[in-house]
Order: sequence, then C-alpha cells, then structure tokens
Amino acid sequence: MLRQVVLACQLLVPFCFASDHWDYEETHADARDFTAGGTLHVRLGVGDLRIRRGDSNKIHLRYTVKSRRERNVKDAKVDFEVHGNDARIEFHSPTSGNTQFDVELEVPPNTSLDVHEKVGDMIVENVEGDKDLSLSVGDIRVDAGHSGYRLVHASTSIGDVNGNGYGETSGWLGKTLKYHGEGKYELRAHVSVGDITLEGK
Repeated sequence: MLRQVVLACQLLVPFCFASDHWDYEETHADARDFTAGGTLHVRLGVGDLRIRRGDSNKIHLRYTVKSRRERNVKDAKVDFEVHGNDARIEFHSPTSGNTQFDVELEVPPNTSLDVHEKVGDMIVENVEGDKDLSLSVGDIRVDAGHSGYRLVHASTSIGDVNGNGYGETSGWLGKTLKYHGEGKYELRAHVSVGDITLEGK
C-alpha cells in the first residue's frame, strides 16, 4: 500500500506531500447549533479528518492548520455555515501548497454525512445516518456497528475493502463490497488510492 500511495502522491503533487514537520501551526475551535437529523457537507483538501458522535444538538469543530510557511497559516480559512437542517464546512488553503488541516468534528447522534476529501485519512465514529464519503488518497475507517444499513457500497480503485461482516469483496487491483440489509441508512464510500475499513458489525 505504501508504494501505491507514493505513486499517487507523485501524480497529485502539489496536493500530496509527506512531512511530519511543520514550522507554523494554529488551532481554532467553533460550534454551531444544529438539529439532529440534518445533513453535514464537508469539503477538505489535505489533512486528517475525524468525525464522531456527540451528545448535543451542536456541531463542534476543532481544527489545526499547519504549514511550512507562516503566511499560508494566516491565509487559510474555513467557511462554516448552517441553514436549517443543512450545514456546510469548507476548508481553504493557499494554492502554493505545503498546508494541511487536521480536523475533529463532533455532530449530533443522528446526522447524515456528505464528505469529500483529496488527501489524508478519514475516520467516522458511531454517527447514525446516511453517509456519502469519498477520498482521493488515504484510508477511510467507519465504525458502522451501532445501527444497521439497508445498503453498503464501498469501493477502491487501488486498495482493499475490509468489510468485517458486511460480505465478501470482489476485484483485483481495486476492491468492491456491496451489502443489502434490513437497516435504515445507506453507506457509500470510495477511495481512489487507499483502503476502506468497516468496523463493528
């Protein structure tokens, strides 16, 4: 998998880069009222994203923006809007690259998710609702065991799908898993280069 990610990074430069060292970083937090049962849309370029179930009717956002350039940290911005039962969070970094967001989100227990990310790892923990998750390079992990699904469709272009009870996968270079159950929600996930892991069934 490392070789696959390195190849994809070469193709996606300047979006993807490997570094554990950042010269500048800032951490911010925000919270907005949000009714359970709504839909949260997230758009993120580069970074790690974790979304977990909260215990209030609020969306809590905490993020750290990191870069090798101080100006990039200052110029990065986040749009956070809530309109009724629809919320949107978009992360914007300077086009010069070498900037990422590490994001933690806490959402009401019943929240549908529409999340699209370019490069990084995505984790969703114990959130009830429909999920539409896509990632270009990285891994997706979903704790899916708290409630049943009527449909699970998980696929990778290059990588593995670990269903853990949701059925067998098919494919060679990329994998596909399809599952039909008696639950209430739909889970759709796709990674271009990386793995998908479904846990907790």
